[in-house]
Amino acid sequence: MAGLSDYAELTSLADSLYDACEDDDAELARLLHELDPDVAVQLCTSDLMNAAQAYMYAFNEVPDLDVYDILLLEPSSQLLHGIKILPVELAELIMGFDPSRKLFFIGVWDGEKILAAFTGEGAYDRAAAFAREHCSA
Repeated sequence: MAGLSDYAELTSLADSLYDACEDDDAELARLLHELDPDVAVQLCTSDLMNAAQAYMYAFNEVPDLDVYDILLLEPSSQLLHGIKILPVELAELIMGFDPSRKLFFIGVWDGEKILAAFTGEGAYDRAAAFAREHCSA
């Protein structure tokens, strides 16, 4: 990854982005898209941002309020382990980051394994639809 090597540099960049966006998470996501993708991913998987901000960067959309409230309380560094969002049918929707593929995803978790993972715009809706279709009682 070609990102910033110094945590102080990353912190300084995060501070300048927060100043520029004036607490507007949608604007922060737009500014993140102007950065080198590796640097944006470093920020979006660090303790310098929350998972809601990373969601907006990763999926180019503002999550529903209930999802936003859950992700707002989680540091984006937890995406490396996966963050449970909401149950759908008999599954849980998980937001995570796959470092080997350098992709953010919404996964459908059955309690033992991820059954399917969705990336890009609309990932949450596609994951929820998959769970309703394949994980109902």
